[in-house]
Amino acid sequence: MMRLPAFDYRVPREVGEAVSLLAEYGEDAKVLAGGTDLLPSMKQGLFTPKVLVSLRGMAELRGIRDAEGGGLRVGAATTLRDVARDPRVLALYPALADACSTVATHIIQGTGTLGGNVLLDTRCTYYNQSAFWRTALGFCLKKGGDVCHVARTSPTCMATASADTVPALILMGANARLVGAAGERVVPVESLYTDDGRDWNTLRPGELLTEVLLPPPAPGSAILHRKMRRRQAIDYGFLLAAVRVDGDLAGGLTDARVVVSCVGPRPVVTPLGDLVAGRPLTAELAEEIAHAAARPAAPLTTHGVMPSYRKKMIRVTVRRALDTLRGEPSAAV
Repeated sequence: MMRLPAFDYRVPREVGEAVSLLAEYGEDAKVLAGGTDLLPSMKQGLFTPKVLVSLRGMAELRGIRDAEGGGLRVGAATTLRDVARDPRVLALYPALADACSTVATHIIQGTGTLGGNVLLDTRCTYYNQSAFWRTALGFCLKKGGDVCHVARTSPTCMATASADTVPALILMGANARLVGAAGERVVPVESLYTDDGRDWNTLRPGELLTEVLLPPPAPGSAILHRKMRRRQAIDYGFLLAAVRVDGDLAGGLTDARVVVSCVGPRPVVTPLGDLVAGRPLTAELAEEIAHAAARPAAPLTTHGVMPSYRKKMIRVTVRRALDTLRGEPSAAV
């Protein structure tokens, strides 16, 4: 049985108190939202914080509120289930509702939070293991070792971004509100991630994610979320993709973007405006978009699935999403 290490548990009642605790304890503190990823990682010895700063006591971080000028403000401690079931999210941001509903199981969705998913630690089959397993391997670059086992000559860790909600949030143009000892800042969700799986996010020391800000949907845009995993329950994905097209599907598109994740430390964003401008979404264009989306992605052996298969499935998954938009059965293979 794997046990949690000893830690102190703090439940601040307001954001300012939480930020003060994070500033006081520095690297010895971890933020506890739903805990569905952090606590198992602590049992595996990946993290041994002296203090857990819980978000449970801060009502201001829970709930979905209308934003001035349109859009929604989603508290970082709002559960994935509440986001997925909210009528406003379902009506305005169906891809986000879909992404929340593909996380693990219904029980975990009722505990895990949107903020926790946005800031989900990078994952790798060589990293997310017990301390006994990692000791036998000799550890890895992300924890205790000096070699990345999936790219042995790489100076950086290649553990992958695996957060279900992030590809859709990026395509929506969502922002993150961060609060720290130095004040507050609002940044695009897309800017939260780096190319190094060890130091994978751009939060400043002691910063807390308090809200995810969803802008009003752009007229004439459509976004779809897709996920592939070995089992259709509980598994993290080995491929995440979100597809956005803007304009008239039959008369001519104005823009398109694809975000692919689980293939590296940060999501891969592919702008396709030059490819699609003025063209209707035909089967031929859908295939061109799918190939263009797959081209920059380079999956490695971070999952128990062959990289070549994951590479192929990027094209297949994007093509199938576009066929859904076209209202046609997919022929992608």
